[in-house]
Amino acid sequence: MGKYSEYIHNNLEQNKKYYSMDEIHNIERCQTDEEFLGDCIVVNENLIWHSVHKYIGKPELLTKNHCVEKDDILQLGRLGFLKAVKAFDTYRGVKFSSFAVTAIVREIRCFLRDSANIIRPTRTATELIHRINRMEYDMGYLPTAHDIAILLDEEEEKVNKALQIGKGVKYLDEPVGTDDQYPQSVTLMDTIYSGENIEEDILDKMYVDAVLESVKRKLSEQEAAVLKHRVDGFNQTQTADMEDISQMKVSRIMRKVAKMLNQSDNK
Repeated sequence: MGKYSEYIHNNLEQNKKYYSMDEIHNIERCQTDEEFLGDCIVVNENLIWHSVHKYIGKPELLTKNHCVEKDDILQLGRLGFLKAVKAFDTYRGVKFSSFAVTAIVREIRCFLRDSANIIRPTRTATELIHRINRMEYDMGYLPTAHDIAILLDEEEEKVNKALQIGKGVKYLDEPVGTDDQYPQSVTLMDTIYSGENIEEDILDKMYVDAVLESVKRKLSEQEAAVLKHRVDGFNQTQTADMEDISQMKVSRIMRKVAKMLNQSDNK
């Protein structure tokens, strides 16, 4: 009988394409028949695992590195599959499997990104991170790894590793600051084009590089240059001078980028 119920098994024996998502009428039926949709998700489970293997990584490594169970990954994939079915337009001529892969991968990646357990440091590393955090709080700034190692009587290599583990990931839509200068309603995206002077390390470089890559194809050469200057830490005035344009134009370009990012997030 295998992994399917007797009912599903019998349907497949009579017609191998009974649950095929290559058949438009099956997709349309899924959009109105929840029981049939549930059966299709089970039968097409291979599409979920194909998406995981090709675009995210081996499930065994994901469970180890992200502290999630394989069943959790499967459930997230199923949720992505379900969302793909609900959003799929059968008249657009797009292959469902291609459309579903995007939804499945997005669902799992969002979960892994937002999971608080991406990295599990050892007890020793955790204690060192706490000591470094206390030092930063007491001193009002974070010294270099070399200085931290001397002050805490630790090996510099261990300090560097602790700093990497303890550095939180920054997202462009998260609020920054709690004082009068940066009220809680201000986000990282706002700070890029606000014209204010903020610490360069307020942005996670890897994330900003990914954002830059995602939007630069839709920008002109000058617009891409302006964005690059801003994420490199140059303020609005400096950026305007380097590109020989007005500050007003710099502001318009950054607002255009912000709008593009918001549209991308809402898709």
